[in-house]
Amino acid sequence: MKQWLWNFLKLAIGLGLLYFLYTRLQDPVALRQQVLAANPWQLLLAAGCYAAAVAVSGLKWGVLLAAAGVRVPPGRLMVYQWLAEFFNNFLPAQVGGDLMRGIAVAGDTQRRAVAAASVLIDRFIGLLVFMLAAALGSWAMVLWGRPDGAPFSAEQAVTVRLIALGSGLFALALMVALAAFLSRRLKAAVEWLLRRLPLAGKTIPIWQKLADAFNLYRSRARALLITALGSVGIVVLTSVTIWLIAAAIQPGAITFLEVLTINPIIVFVALIIPLSPGGLGVRQGAFAATFILMGAGGELGFAVGLLQQFVSYLISLPGGYLWVRGNRRRAAALPVTPDTPQVPLR
Repeated sequence: MKQWLWNFLKLAIGLGLLYFLYTRLQDPVALRQQVLAANPWQLLLAAGCYAAAVAVSGLKWGVLLAAAGVRVPPGRLMVYQWLAEFFNNFLPAQVGGDLMRGIAVAGDTQRRAVAAASVLIDRFIGLLVFMLAAALGSWAMVLWGRPDGAPFSAEQAVTVRLIALGSGLFALALMVALAAFLSRRLKAAVEWLLRRLPLAGKTIPIWQKLADAFNLYRSRARALLITALGSVGIVVLTSVTIWLIAAAIQPGAITFLEVLTINPIIVFVALIIPLSPGGLGVRQGAFAATFILMGAGGELGFAVGLLQQFVSYLISLPGGYLWVRGNRRRAAALPVTPDTPQVPLR
């Protein structure tokens, strides 16, 4: 009962955030008309790109599993990944989906340690690549300006520089951590340092779990490289998804390079602020804020965020069907015990 109440509260928070953002729009009627008049073919192509990103995510995760000696057929990987996508949309942040695919693989292969390690490595490399994309996109605009030649306002120029600096430092920190995980000496040095810093009781267990996960892949550089390339593909596909949705509503309002810069930031904000299922409300706020920073307007950002959330819900529905079907099959396979009443068929 408490879990149901908590889930309802999270949904209420997400809807409340959406309503708050909607009431801050300057012209909601005009925006609604723009959304209704959006190019349906571009929206359909955006949905296809998002589905392709989900598929690539499953395949690159399969590379990590295979490198650790767990070979899962591609079709089964797609089932796991779509289950994860479904739970990503209906549990806070993206922990729900990661937990679900880890449990699914562990249950089928009885390799719990490998399943957990593969999910952790997949998530770490994905975050690193996303931050690198944000850093490269923002630094490109700092050095050469917008692709369309339009000038930044003074406030926007400062914001782009801050994004470039922040994402660059974060990506550098992740790369240093990656080097430390793969080097026994660096790993020991970092652990020694963490033990002498505040909050060591919380940071050390996280560090050790990641270090143990990377131990499986220290000599599997090829698998790590393929996973990173797969993450690059996901960054591109999800950025194309957002760009196509924006172009369907208001062509030319935002460039692909600008989307490539803000996409990782939106993902990161939804990940670290798990207030609602699938980041509902939080994600739309991040879209509105980042679109304002890029000069495309908060209203367009809010609309793009809503449609992108709808696309993710739509694409994840097969995962919900697979989950329900799997539960029914497991229930049907349970043996009948003497305590189980048998109802005759009529």
